[in-house]
Amino acid sequence: MRRLNSSPLLRNILSVASGTAAGQVITLAFSPLITRIYSPEIFGLQGIFLSLISILSPMIALRYPMAIVLADDEADAGRLSQLTLLIAFTLSSLLGLLLLFAQAPVLTLLGAEALGGLIWFLPLALLCIALKDINDYRAARFNAFRLIGVVTVIQAFLTNLARVLGGLIMPTAGILVGVTSVAPAVQAVMLRFGFRKRMDTAAPLSYTAVFSLMKRYRDFPLYRMPTDVLNAASQSVPVILLAALFSPATAGLYVLTRSVLILPSNVIGTSIGNVLYTRYAELARNGEPLMPLLLRSTGALLALAPLVIGLSWFAPAVFAFTFGEEWREAGNYARWMSIWIGVAIANVPTVRSIPVINQQGMSLVFNAALTVFRVLSIIAVYWLSGSAIMAVASFSIVSAAMNVLMILIFGWYVARFDQNNTERLSV
Repeated sequence: MRRLNSSPLLRNILSVASGTAAGQVITLAFSPLITRIYSPEIFGLQGIFLSLISILSPMIALRYPMAIVLADDEADAGRLSQLTLLIAFTLSSLLGLLLLFAQAPVLTLLGAEALGGLIWFLPLALLCIALKDINDYRAARFNAFRLIGVVTVIQAFLTNLARVLGGLIMPTAGILVGVTSVAPAVQAVMLRFGFRKRMDTAAPLSYTAVFSLMKRYRDFPLYRMPTDVLNAASQSVPVILLAALFSPATAGLYVLTRSVLILPSNVIGTSIGNVLYTRYAELARNGEPLMPLLLRSTGALLALAPLVIGLSWFAPAVFAFTFGEEWREAGNYARWMSIWIGVAIANVPTVRSIPVINQQGMSLVFNAALTVFRVLSIIAVYWLSGSAIMAVASFSIVSAAMNVLMILIFGWYVARFDQNNTERLSV
């Protein structure tokens, strides 16, 4: 407790982690109601929509929101926020026009024919996510981590309440997709209201400022954006392929399993990940080493993997009791997926260090390879056995192995970054 009171880093982590954990508990508490209102087929359609969001959301603002934390001063942070909003509005509007004139070809290209008219929610959802990202990173820059935690709890309650009430009136995929689309905007508004007094009045965004900012932080659209797109695509592979190769109901079972197992990863990724990212940036600016923090955080999170994997053994019975008997098979998926999730949790500190050590190009290459291996892991098993659960098992094992490899590779890059920093300061 003395260490907690004296460590701003630990206090920030606790502030966000407690809020994120509470938000996930709220989501889990609502899940038995939601799974009894909506069928696996409807969950499958929402899963396809969420997969498209995860793949396309890094593109909508070209990952410039992440640069807000690294900005030299508050003036640049404000201009980056304006630039991000301008880019996101432009690209989401272009996507809307594309759907207006070529909806069917776009659905075919995305492999999302089952969505039909629900695809019209996509531009709105992407713009709302960009708004949330801007305000998330502005809040992180202000070290307003307690605010982030409180807002996360409120947003989780309101979102899940809307899903339940909407489903009682009309239990359709449109309700789930619509609520999912606007939820990030609600979170953005609450965050903005919370830190508005700390903001300086931003100067108008001139053409000179636009090109200067885009050039200075070009690593984010050139490397980070395609890296995150590939990573999201590789994680969304099971949803899209299970729906295409088996059925939307099979994809729905996978979506529920992932949403439950990803709870600890969401807590860590949102809370510890954002705090570590901010701390890495501070250490780098001050010429201090990153490796001690990376080793401590990775080791602590890796210790959680046996717990996650061990608890998953009881998943089939727990899923049947909690969500209904028709979801028992999702528990069998959980036994395999826990291997991947357990290792992925420990990979969060490594992933957050990549922009700071200027290795986003290498991260792009790695994620391209990861996407290929994940796709092959499912297609190969489908050809050999035609079993959905074995396809999930293959995907999970390959994903876990690649996460371990990523920790080792980028850990070496962090060590090299620290060495170069030390040599530069000693000159």
